[in-house]
Amino acid sequence: MNAKKTSIQSPDSARLIALDNLSTPTLIATRDGILQYANKAARHLLTYGDAGSHSLCGKELFYRLGPNQYHQLKQACQRFCDEQLSLTFNYGEHKKRIQMFVTPLLTGNPEEALLQVTLKDVTQYEAAQHLPVHFHQAMQQTEDMVMVTDCQGLIEYVNPAFLSQTGYSEAEVIGETPRILSSDEHDEAFYAEMWKTLRAGESYRSIFINRRRNGERYHEEKTITPIRDDTGHISHFVATGRDITDLINSEQRLDYLRRFDTLTGLPNRQRLSEQFEQHVMQRRKTPMALFLVDLDRLSRINDSLGRQAGDELLRLTAGRLRKSLPAHFVGRLGSDAFMVMAEDVQTPDQAAHLAQEIQQVMALPFELTQAELFMSVSLGITLYPYDGDQFDELVNKADSAMHRCKDHDQKFGFFTEDLTLQTQHRVKLENQLRQALLHKEFHLVFQPRIDIATEQINSAEVLLRWIKPDGKVISPGEFIPVLEEMGLITSVGEWVLMRACIYASQWQKKGQPIKISVNLSAKQLRQPNLPDIVTRCLETSGLSPELLELELTETSMLEDVSHSISQLNLLRDKGIRIAIDDFGTGYSSLAYLKQLPADTLKIDQAFIQELGSNDPSDRNIVQTIIQLAHNFNLSVTAEGIETEQQLEIIRQLGCNEAQGFLLAKPMNEPELLTTRHAFNSRAKLTRD
Repeated sequence: MNAKKTSIQSPDSARLIALDNLSTPTLIATRDGILQYANKAARHLLTYGDAGSHSLCGKELFYRLGPNQYHQLKQACQRFCDEQLSLTFNYGEHKKRIQMFVTPLLTGNPEEALLQVTLKDVTQYEAAQHLPVHFHQAMQQTEDMVMVTDCQGLIEYVNPAFLSQTGYSEAEVIGETPRILSSDEHDEAFYAEMWKTLRAGESYRSIFINRRRNGERYHEEKTITPIRDDTGHISHFVATGRDITDLINSEQRLDYLRRFDTLTGLPNRQRLSEQFEQHVMQRRKTPMALFLVDLDRLSRINDSLGRQAGDELLRLTAGRLRKSLPAHFVGRLGSDAFMVMAEDVQTPDQAAHLAQEIQQVMALPFELTQAELFMSVSLGITLYPYDGDQFDELVNKADSAMHRCKDHDQKFGFFTEDLTLQTQHRVKLENQLRQALLHKEFHLVFQPRIDIATEQINSAEVLLRWIKPDGKVISPGEFIPVLEEMGLITSVGEWVLMRACIYASQWQKKGQPIKISVNLSAKQLRQPNLPDIVTRCLETSGLSPELLELELTETSMLEDVSHSISQLNLLRDKGIRIAIDDFGTGYSSLAYLKQLPADTLKIDQAFIQELGSNDPSDRNIVQTIIQLAHNFNLSVTAEGIETEQQLEIIRQLGCNEAQGFLLAKPMNEPELLTTRHAFNSRAKLTRD
């Protein structure tokens, strides 16, 4: 077959440099075998040493061959100089077997035709071909893939099974490294362990994920064995392997069928049990909630629309649960029952919230091929480890709770019935609270604070009340903690502050300036924009800053002292007064009290209620608090005054203000203004 002929121009220096750096041994010679050029790889292969190419120019290409080979190769080059030629010959003292590929190159003159010669050392490969007949035949005929590399990892031999399985030809792999099979599925640590084992002279066995010539991945169970030469050094590596892709796939399929539901693709009971055991092993007794989600009336769907529609509904349910609950482990127990394992749900209240979320997710319509359906679910909940520490036990208890829900027409239920009632009440309360602001169910009342010296009302504390549409009043002690846990306390607190400022501003405009005192929660104090919120309330209402007092418990201020001090200083700089509420019940410290920017200290009613008893220590405690406050230039208000004796004692001890049911109960705005007028008029008559 005639080869394609190309013309060659006189090579410039850049071309020579590129040719010299080629890894393929390359020569250029005349048709008479006179060497014109040899690159570095060729000089190394032909043992020309470090001689430069220019120093070899003019030498005969085959001068180191024996006489017979010399004339044979020279005649072949002359005879076939117009065609490509492939020859293999022995070379040098060690009888290297070199394969030579000769391609004619044309200059302008046919008489000056040159030959481009590329060389390949096939000594080791041909040696492998001449192994003992029985050994070579065994490697050729075995169904296992066989690959032999030298100590550097260059492939010298592969058997027919290797070529058949990988899709490569012999010419494509000989002289290459096993990296041509790499699928990039193994990390550096995998290969580091392999080479560590082989260099220690030990066989390495593992499953390799390789890539065929067409890019297809396959699993190969392979053993690589190092071979030593007569001197004891490792000279070769022999790798034998077999394709176990089908076995792996079948095992994976069987494992999938054993652990996953074929209809929905969700983990089945077996896989759910494994996940539970994993949680127990890794997180010990860390609480976790298990939700048994049962589709209501699935049998009716099967009866009316057919089993195919029921299966479609189950698949849609699985997809919806998995998508809407990505942080939780969702599985199918069987039939119409699903399970959600929530490892981060650790309390009944958290479980009730998630149950409600699942109910809302499942309440959305399902678009089936035949119809649009609205479904409901019943949920049974168990808590690990409180309800048990075995998976089957917890599932059975969740099933019992679920059936009790169906019997009582409840949306969800815990295994413990008391816990069910408690959490359902809590969820109901939360839902009502979310609507309370929108429906204007929150109201403000005011409890006057009496100036003990003048017996006048100059200030009042704002208190929040929740009055439902049916007239029922909910105790603050019941709903305030829920607002805090729901994260609504900041929103409600801001509403209270704004309404209080508006009331006080109206009083100020009517010539009845009353200092208004508003409680702030710890979460409000932690708001970075609290000073801006307070400023906005003052500007919107038109209230003078000196008529606003903010009450905070010492515990809330001491959660982050530096932040509290910074916030309170910004507020006081605006002219707003600061009061420390419930003093004495928290972590009182003189050092903290000295640092905190405050104007008023309110003694907790727990200390006031003990005044008048036979124990003198109670009086001493109150006296000490009052003296301490006065030493820091703080005004003192006594809370919870219910008897004349308590009032007289705090008057004797130098207290500035009193607050309690003896003097005035919490009241609405008109009552406050009327009471203030009565107090102030009586005080004026007394002075006159």
